[in-house]
Amino acid sequence: MHRLFFVFFMLIVLVAEAQWDDDTTKYTKGWNLGINAGVYFASKNHAGYYDGRPSNENNIDYVFSNIYWYQDIKNELMEEVSRDNFWIAEYPLGMHYNPSLYAGFSARYHFSADFSINAHFNFTKLNLADAFNLEVDPPLPGSVHTYIPCSITGVESRSNIDFSMLFAFPNKNGSPIKPFVELGFNLNSVNVKQSQIQIFDLVFNLRNVYGDDGYIPNTGTTEYTVKQGGVGFGLFSAAGVRFEMSREFSIELCVQLYYSTIHLTRYTGFGLHYAPILRLVLSPSMINLG
Repeated sequence: MHRLFFVFFMLIVLVAEAQWDDDTTKYTKGWNLGINAGVYFASKNHAGYYDGRPSNENNIDYVFSNIYWYQDIKNELMEEVSRDNFWIAEYPLGMHYNPSLYAGFSARYHFSADFSINAHFNFTKLNLADAFNLEVDPPLPGSVHTYIPCSITGVESRSNIDFSMLFAFPNKNGSPIKPFVELGFNLNSVNVKQSQIQIFDLVFNLRNVYGDDGYIPNTGTTEYTVKQGGVGFGLFSAAGVRFEMSREFSIELCVQLYYSTIHLTRYTGFGLHYAPILRLVLSPSMINLG
C-alpha cells in the first residue's frame, strides 16, 4: 500500500512538472470547487458508547431484562451448548471504529495565489465491532470456566463541516508543487444507525425502539424511530502538498486533523480524528464562477 502511494505521488510530481507553465501563477480572485476522497480514522475515545455496558444508553441489560428475549437466549444456549444458566462475564475491551471511506466536496475562495478561505463538507459511515463473553454454568467437561464469545457491533454516520484559512508556500524556483497548511474550526453531526449484539444465531437490537411498553412477541408491538447522536464541535487543521497541473485544476494530497467533541451520550469529550485525503480542485476559469 505504501509503495503504491509512493508511485502515485511520483507520477503526480512528474506530470505536474511536465505540464507546468509560469503563467499558471496568475491567479485571480474567485471561487474554486474541490472534490474530496480519502480514509477517515475516528478516535476510539467515543467508541465506548457502543460497548453495551450497563451505564450506556444502549446496553446489554436492556435485552436480558426482557423476559421473552431472555428465554430465547436460554433456549439457544441449551441447543448449542446444553446449558441455560448464564451471565455476562466480560464486556468488550477493545471497542474501536474501523477506518472508513471519507468523501465530500469543498468550496474555496481565492484572495491570492497562496491564500484562501475554505468550507469543506465530508461524510462517512463508521463501523465498530468487538465481543463480550457470557459464562455458562456448569462448565463444560474439562473446563474450569466456560465462556461463550458473542459479537457486539455498531454503525454510525458522521458528517464534518470545516471552515478554514489556507496558506500555501510557493517555491522560489517557481515550482508547481506547493506545500500548504489549513487552520480553522469544525462542526460535526453524528447519527447512530445500529447498536446490536449476536448470540449464536440470535440478533438483538440494543436501541429501545419499543418505548415503555417493551417487546412482547406476537402482539404487533409498535417500533418507534429512535434518534441518537447530535452536533459536536472542535478545531480543524490540515497539511499537505498542492500540485498545480494547469490553470484549470490542481491536485492536493493532505492529512486533515480534528480535535473535536462527538455528541454521544456520556462520551461527549474531545477526541483526535484524522483523514488522509486526495482533492481535485477546479479553478474559477473552469467552473466560471469568478
